[in-house]
Amino acid sequence: MSPDGQGLRKEYEMRRNLAERGMRLAGICMMLPLLLSGCGQDAPQQEDMVIVEQEDEGLSYNMGTVVRGDVVKTERLRCTYRQMSEQAVSFPMSGRLVDRVYVKEGDTVKKGQLLAELSSEELERKIKELEYRIARNELLLGYTDIDEAQEISGMWVNYLYYSGMTEGDKKNLDSRIESTQRSYRYQREDYGDALETDRKELEKLQGELKSSRVYAVTDGVVYKLKERLEGATSQKDEVVMTIVDTSECLFETEAPEAAGYFREGETVSMNISYSSAAGQYELLPWHMEEWGDTQLFLVESGPENAGIEVGTAGTIQVVADRRENVLCIPLSAIHNADDGSYVYVLNEDNMREVKWVETGLAGDDTVEILSGLTEGERVIRKW
Repeated sequence: MSPDGQGLRKEYEMRRNLAERGMRLAGICMMLPLLLSGCGQDAPQQEDMVIVEQEDEGLSYNMGTVVRGDVVKTERLRCTYRQMSEQAVSFPMSGRLVDRVYVKEGDTVKKGQLLAELSSEELERKIKELEYRIARNELLLGYTDIDEAQEISGMWVNYLYYSGMTEGDKKNLDSRIESTQRSYRYQREDYGDALETDRKELEKLQGELKSSRVYAVTDGVVYKLKERLEGATSQKDEVVMTIVDTSECLFETEAPEAAGYFREGETVSMNISYSSAAGQYELLPWHMEEWGDTQLFLVESGPENAGIEVGTAGTIQVVADRRENVLCIPLSAIHNADDGSYVYVLNEDNMREVKWVETGLAGDDTVEILSGLTEGERVIRKW
């Protein structure tokens, strides 16, 4: 058998012997009150006993020492890298055919770029008809002033050169001029009314045409593009894609109960375990006055050229509580019972004894000791 195997065998035999001696000793302790009770009423009362065990000389323990130091308790909060702003793209009308989609999932787009449009052939035809009619009526409206001026000018020529310019001729001239001016005024009103109606209709159709085309309102990346969108029928306000501005991203947590652990201007550690951006980072609390159900953190430092992608998860480690320069022992030495906490120590006779202790803050690796132990004492750590 190898030396390692022999060592394990020896340790197993020692543990079994200890267990057997413990059972025998427990049996004796159970019989002792019965034996003493048979000795008569005058026998002395048995005092409470502390049972200790004589340890084999070959059995060793993993020991710890009571020291003065800092007890630190940390908490780990999950955080996710997300964008600060995004555009939810939707069509403002229902029942229209989606004619063209100009982007794909993951495409990078620029502000003002055309993303998709609804079928608009009939709309464009109506717009062209209205534009032609408006231009024609504007031209005719402009001609009314010229035609009116020419017609009245001809009346004056007839009056001056082909009449006797009598009082009757003058009254007849004034009457004809007034009638002509009234006629052209009605024409201008008719053209004006027609232009106003057509311009309103044109504005409405142009608005519909503009709404039929959706544009990027920010630089970003296309996410969550609806499948088989091209050729589908539009549904009003249904989000068909999202444009994420990846130039402004922060880490976000959802732990309002932990907000008090952070301080404005003080960085905290954050670790990314997986993805191409794996590594250790320092985060800075971002606009703490605006914190609510979520909390935001700016990347202050980290691995160069990390290229953190939206949706990457990390873990923030923050100090939740601490005690400085206090008596403490390793966390693995503490045992808990209904009556409190205790540790095992070895006395001068190499016998294991229980010591009850009063504990304070339980940290990540050590426990604060308020009473029951003194600095320098040795305690047995758990296997």
